[in-house]
Amino acid sequence: MIIDLDSWETGYADGKLGRVPECPIELDPSSYSLGFRQGRASRAGMRANAPRLRYPLLSIEVRVPREG
Repeated sequence: MIIDLDSWETGYADGKLGRVPECPIELDPSSYSLGFRQGRASRAGMRANAPRLRYPLLSIEVRVPREG
């Protein structure tokens, strides 16, 4: 199987950005689909590895008094 790089890259970008899988007419549907699935998997992996805060951030402003 020969993969069309333009189709794959377009599919990968769509999957990574969370778009709906709609292959443009001028692109190869198989290559687009492979790229889309890999982009979607990459997106899911990034969400799973996102750092999590132990404590929620507080929206409190702390002011340190100036000396002199």
